[in-house]
Amino acid sequence: MTTSPIKYRVVVGIEEMKEIVFFQGEIWGHEVVTPLTQLVAASHHGGIVIGAFQEEKVIGFTYGFPGFKDGRAYLISHMTAVHPKHQNAGIGYALKLAQREWAIKTGGYKKIVWTYDPLEARNAYFNLVKLGGYARQYIKEYYGLMDDKLNKGLPTDRFLIEWDITSKRVERAISDQHSLSDSVHTYPFVLLRELEKTPSVKLEESAGYLVPVPKNIQQIKIQDIQLAKSWRDDLRLFFTELLAKDFVVTGIMKDRDPSYQFYVIENSNLGVLDD
Repeated sequence: MTTSPIKYRVVVGIEEMKEIVFFQGEIWGHEVVTPLTQLVAASHHGGIVIGAFQEEKVIGFTYGFPGFKDGRAYLISHMTAVHPKHQNAGIGYALKLAQREWAIKTGGYKKIVWTYDPLEARNAYFNLVKLGGYARQYIKEYYGLMDDKLNKGLPTDRFLIEWDITSKRVERAISDQHSLSDSVHTYPFVLLRELEKTPSVKLEESAGYLVPVPKNIQQIKIQDIQLAKSWRDDLRLFFTELLAKDFVVTGIMKDRDPSYQFYVIENSNLGVLDD
């Protein structure tokens, strides 16, 4: 039995746009769907919808619209999703690379931004390591209270990922050459109540820190919602304070502990983002 190839293309037709709208409802529920009119309008004015198709059926997509701040235009990657039956097959990664290629060659952009939940460790590895993004902003309750299946029960805190799509950092990451510096292994662990074995530190004593995050926050939410809320509160307190003092989230270590991954957060004044 052969599997039909997956094709990636810019979505412009109304009927395919309708398929993207329906697909969103399947993945997230109808509470968070971006409507057809918004997709169409954005695609005509600096935005982009790219679909992943197998046998002409939508199995994934990414959607972005233009943003402007501090005199610079950039693309806001608002939504990216892959059908659960097709996850872990590199489709989300291929969609982001297609988005990057379009943004550089057609859109004239140099930066793409998006948000994600800092407690979602799997997304952290994808955003920070595989794509080479970084985070300088922690935003409290970005969407307010949400009742969809992924966000229900916790405040919608978010990291803002910045993806400098023409940088050497990104080029290294997508060439599978992204690696943590040797100094990362000397950074102290930050104490959270779930990891009492880790040492307590005073902020700004080190050039960087390793910050634990559970590998499966959704499972923790099912088993103990108060514990999940404690994780939210601890990470919010730490990242809000340190990111305000010129630190930046540059990576994540995923194989050090069976239950946790560890964010790498470093002092940006030491040139950690320099090309």
